[in-house]
Amino acid sequence: QLDLPPRLRAELLRRMGEPWRGYHGLNHLAVLWTRHRRYARGGAMAQARLTRLIAATILFHDTILVPGATDNEARSAELWQRAARRIPSLTPAEIDWVTDTIRATADHLATPLGRQGMARARSWFLDLDLTPIGEEPTVFRRNSAGLRAEMRHVEEAAYDRGQIRFLTKLAEAPEILRTPRLRAAFERRARENIAAEQKRAARRDAARQASASRAKGRMRGAA
Repeated sequence: QLDLPPRLRAELLRRMGEPWRGYHGLNHLAVLWTRHRRYARGGAMAQARLTRLIAATILFHDTILVPGATDNEARSAELWQRAARRIPSLTPAEIDWVTDTIRATADHLATPLGRQGMARARSWFLDLDLTPIGEEPTVFRRNSAGLRAEMRHVEEAAYDRGQIRFLTKLAEAPEILRTPRLRAAFERRARENIAAEQKRAARRDAARQASASRAKGRMRGAA
């Protein structure tokens, strides 16, 4: 759907194959693309132009991944803008749409739901990027382990707090997935997975507190 020059394709493969990518790698791109093809079939999102722009956004939305950085999305958008100059088939408006959609992945639910046209396509992509939260539980847990691996430099308790803040924010939204087809396919499992992960994090926190309490008791006993 998107004809990348060979050198740009090689650069993309190199970036997405970086060794610290436990989740945001080539498999993530493949999942989103396969999912787009399946759930867009027969609908407005299957239009050739939109499919090409969705493909571009999938390919470039996670190109910059610096573990712990807060500007990965903005920098991925900047990289896309530079790369897009090497794809002559794209118009300036199309390049800007992909740029803004990549930036919007910094907070998927902050962008108002689009009801038609390019705004609807942006909402579709943002939902696509959230569908892995609604995977089967075993896949969700595997993805969670991959995300944790990307943040291996962060102490476990701090990581849990950050992840639970993110998941709780999603759970408190009236709808995690706001486009009808993707909501019907993934919303229920997404909420079940979030609830299960919250319970697992609570158990880990209780275990840490118990371990700390035992350690303090041993120190007092040795004093």
